[in-house]
Amino acid sequence: MVFIHPFRRILPSLLVLFATLLLPGANSSAFGKQKGITQTVTDMAGRTMQLPAEIKRVYVNRPGSILMYAIEPEMIVNRSFQYTPEAQHFFRKDYLALPFVENSPEEIMKLAPDLILNFYDINAQTIDQPERLSAKTGIPVYIASLHLKDYPEVFRRLGKVFGREEQTQKMLAFIQRHVDPVAAKSASIPAEKRLSVYYAEGERGLHTDPSGSIHTKLIEMVGATNAAAIGKSSRKGLSAVSMEQLYLWNPDRIIVWAGLGKKTGTMAHIKSDPVWGKLPAVRNGNIHQIPYLPFGWFDRPASINRLLGVPWLANLLYPDHYRIDIKAVVSEYYETFYHYQLSDAELEQLLGLGDAVHFVH
Repeated sequence: MVFIHPFRRILPSLLVLFATLLLPGANSSAFGKQKGITQTVTDMAGRTMQLPAEIKRVYVNRPGSILMYAIEPEMIVNRSFQYTPEAQHFFRKDYLALPFVENSPEEIMKLAPDLILNFYDINAQTIDQPERLSAKTGIPVYIASLHLKDYPEVFRRLGKVFGREEQTQKMLAFIQRHVDPVAAKSASIPAEKRLSVYYAEGERGLHTDPSGSIHTKLIEMVGATNAAAIGKSSRKGLSAVSMEQLYLWNPDRIIVWAGLGKKTGTMAHIKSDPVWGKLPAVRNGNIHQIPYLPFGWFDRPASINRLLGVPWLANLLYPDHYRIDIKAVVSEYYETFYHYQLSDAELEQLLGLGDAVHFVH
């Protein structure tokens, strides 16, 4: 009787299995992370594409920088902002060392990303641009919606695409705990108690954005009204106004814009200008600097930084109605979205409550 080693009995079957796994398009949960294996996804513009099963390198546009940093900083291959030393304090050194690349197909190709993430409004123009960029670079472009109401879906989809569902669930939980309740409670503010708010932009505060603008969405969201009774000029906003118009509008509150990681001179100008001083809101001290590190909490860029602006503005305008523990909310946001734990002194400084703290990276 000839003895056949057990391994020789199963060897043909193993060879067949191995050959099958090498066939183009072969896939399974066990081998889904192998090089060459892809995932089929549909972005929020309805475009279907093939992506690597494991994405490691991502190029992002400006608004997408904040989103992708929250999801996974280590995947990002570029910066699209020039940060001030104060803003740099809140970011990782390896991220700050990334090359500054914005919208150049040639430079994007040099970075060799697996995916380009475009976080923007979704319309015919913003679909056409990524299509052309993908054609030039040969790199798939995923479009995600910039609209605040779509953020839960954005987080869910991208968490799955990037394999970071645990992190995006934390981001979604922030919305559920601190943004959704504000939107729900805002409807119960009586009409006679709804404050009119003027958003002062530009170096002299004489630019603004009207109701309906992506830049002032938060005013209505927290139950106030936009004092600027003007037409929308463009998506970038900054419609010019006159002091005569401001006198007629007579806003209850004024919130002052912030630069990208650096305080503008707008607040100082408004407080020192006698013409501005004739407005009751200025005279009575109802003027507020929007926190601005590392990005403005209200807009500019109009990205996920606005998620912190919702509870901040709600607490500023209607503290008794919302009863928000703003310090706890700010600390949670920075830890969840910037991966940064604030000290008590940093928290006080960000909220404009304490002595000056020099944020230097």
